[in-house]
Amino acid sequence: MKFIVFSSIFGLGLLQLASACGGPYAQCGGSGFAGEACCEPGYECVAQNEWYSQCQESSAATNQATQQQWNQQPQQQWNQPDQQQQWPQQWPQQWPQQGQPQFDWGQQQQWPQSQPAQTTKSIPNEALNTNPNNNQSANVPKSIPNAAQSFNNPTAPTFNQGGNQGGSSGNPFAGELFLNPRFTEEVESSIPKLPADLQEKARKVAQVPTAIWLAWEGAPQEVPGHLAAAAGKNVVFVLYLIPTRDCNANASAGGASDLNKYKGYVDSIANSIKSYQGKVAMIVEPDTLGNLVTGNSDACRNVHQLHKDALAYAVNVFGAMSNVGVYLDAAHGKWLGSSTDKVAAIIKEIANNAPNGKIRGIATNVSNYQPLSAESSYHQALSSALSAVGLPGMKFVVDTSRNGVDVSSTFNINQTWCNFVGTGLGERPQADPAGYPLLDAFMWIKTPGEADGSSTGPRADPVCARPDSLPGAPEAGSWFHDYFVQLLTNAQPAF
Repeated sequence: MKFIVFSSIFGLGLLQLASACGGPYAQCGGSGFAGEACCEPGYECVAQNEWYSQCQESSAATNQATQQQWNQQPQQQWNQPDQQQQWPQQWPQQWPQQGQPQFDWGQQQQWPQSQPAQTTKSIPNEALNTNPNNNQSANVPKSIPNAAQSFNNPTAPTFNQGGNQGGSSGNPFAGELFLNPRFTEEVESSIPKLPADLQEKARKVAQVPTAIWLAWEGAPQEVPGHLAAAAGKNVVFVLYLIPTRDCNANASAGGASDLNKYKGYVDSIANSIKSYQGKVAMIVEPDTLGNLVTGNSDACRNVHQLHKDALAYAVNVFGAMSNVGVYLDAAHGKWLGSSTDKVAAIIKEIANNAPNGKIRGIATNVSNYQPLSAESSYHQALSSALSAVGLPGMKFVVDTSRNGVDVSSTFNINQTWCNFVGTGLGERPQADPAGYPLLDAFMWIKTPGEADGSSTGPRADPVCARPDSLPGAPEAGSWFHDYFVQLLTNAQPAF
């Protein structure tokens, strides 16, 4: 499962010119790496494994910055205004003026917008681990003022304590969903290139909700803007910054540099959400649970406990919030369908280590192509396994952004996760879909039309060069017009 982030960044002033040496969390070494084997001042090149080294803050720089910051502002909280000065307050000025249409689940011909920030997933394949690249830094600023230091000593938000009794009891997908302006803009960029019949269909697609990915270190500072623009509508977020993220993949390696910084990331997001009047669905760390089950490489085995601790922390924080429904990502049935007992055991362990938080459900098929029938069977098997370990009543949400066409017969040959040919847009987001009693919702979690990766460039992935991967793709997370045309043309149901 390969995944790379393309996060929306609204302040052009944040972007800094890249130096010759690698910036924060850039790749700086590893087998087959041909780039600069050095890092900007204040960072050092740290080997993660024989294939991948990353620019991380030097111990001296981290300690000095942290001590100085917290000596000067010992009571500073994440949601205070001065923490957000480096991200100009432009969201409320930009988004509400765009005249977002209102979304009514009972009238699916009209849709609002949602904020994407990601790319793709697949089935783990040890053969693909020969040259991991940290693509997290591909589309984010080279430097984020103060954000990295702030993650060192997080100030945990205070929530109601309930011993697995906290959290939202309602379906966070039931109601009006917020739409992301960026997805609309991406689709609109393709419309002039389309024939007339597809142009009208594309305009409808531009109004379909997609999840907002919180996948880079500055993402917590974007959350207040999203919520201000959402103005009480329900919002779907995806956490995607776990340390040593996607340990079994090439394109999406990265994440927070350590557990403390991850906790700061979680706490910052939670402090912004806690007073929000709408509901929030929180999809927690795509790929991580799958790699906990099947990731047998050294890179994965060495971080299994770290990943469990990080997942438990996220569940403990968000699962204690009355306006948040937490969904752990559990890959898809093609990946984990034969391991549901082990999946359930790990989820139970995470739940036990999150005494204040409640897991509402499980997210599956994120950025993959598995048909609804297959995922429904996976849900039933996993639900039974979860009940057997003392976690009955779990709900599910399934990503239907690219599974409109059943491509199982061809996908199963190579299990190519990258820009797979023949796919189409799937069922529109819908809460409590008829005929699927375990489902809270169909949801477009992956942003359809954004590339999964490229066969060229510094982050080239060999999977993207396969014959069953659509050629000509840009880097992961970038808008891929030709792939959008394929998805739109093959959409089932059609627009």
